[in-house]
Amino acid sequence: MNRRPLKFITREKELELIQRLLTVVDSSQFDPETTSVIMASPDYSATVAMHLAHAWSQHGDMLPIVPVDVTYPDETSQYYEVKFLNELEWLKKHGKLPQRFVLVEAGIIRGGNWKWILECLHTFGYKREQLTLVALCENVHSAIKSDYVGEYYDDSKEELMFYFERYNKHWPVK
Repeated sequence: MNRRPLKFITREKELELIQRLLTVVDSSQFDPETTSVIMASPDYSATVAMHLAHAWSQHGDMLPIVPVDVTYPDETSQYYEVKFLNELEWLKKHGKLPQRFVLVEAGIIRGGNWKWILECLHTFGYKREQLTLVALCENVHSAIKSDYVGEYYDDSKEELMFYFERYNKHWPVK
């Protein structure tokens, strides 16, 4: 079987890309009183979201983090959408719904998760200018483009893989 070459992200490369994002992202509007981080796909994005949320701290407070589970390629998003909408409803009910979100994802392949997350946020009245999309790595063919990207890759030529990944039955080998 022929596999595409790996776009392999080592721990060192991950930290390099996080530092790049800290340099290029305009965080001037990110106030912990009004802004929360959406950690899309916590199993992949926890490290990058944690570093960014801490680095964007102000007045001794870091940006709150909202973990959002996302689909595998062989799943539909309905369960995850309902779960996220319920989380947004809870935040609203308790007066904790922020004015803006920074969406953080380690690897954008198709952009499908960005799409449904944005649709959920639009349901709660968020406009695109209240949302900042940040990706550690993004496929140049993604349907949704992030505002800030640490590094682009081409999924048709290489397969994105992080140093911590192991075999996962949900990811097809191309």
